[in-house]
Amino acid sequence: MTRTLLPTPVPVLASVAAVLLFTGCGSPSGEDAHRAAAAAALGRDQLTDTTWAEIQSEAESTCEEEEGVFALATTMTAEDDAELALRRVNVEHVCPDRLAELDEVVAGLPG
Repeated sequence: MTRTLLPTPVPVLASVAAVLLFTGCGSPSGEDAHRAAAAAALGRDQLTDTTWAEIQSEAESTCEEEEGVFALATTMTAEDDAELALRRVNVEHVCPDRLAELDEVVAGLPG
């Protein structure tokens, strides 16, 4: 039985490349750095592939949040140091343009 490989449409490849570039994890070293920082934030030596996939999905969602939701979610995670540290790592690696926004919310937290 022979298998015929169908070419991947150029727009699909371009979209995938754009997503990888936009997330900052397009290079193996960027993804490795993000994964290591996420593991450290959670107090682990390493992450399982399943946990890492969940963290990547969470990071993407975090970066897509509207301003009010971003602030509220940051405030809600502030009670758990590891979760807040992970949120910061995700912002640093996936949407560093929102880091000042995160810092502003954290600075306004009580305590």
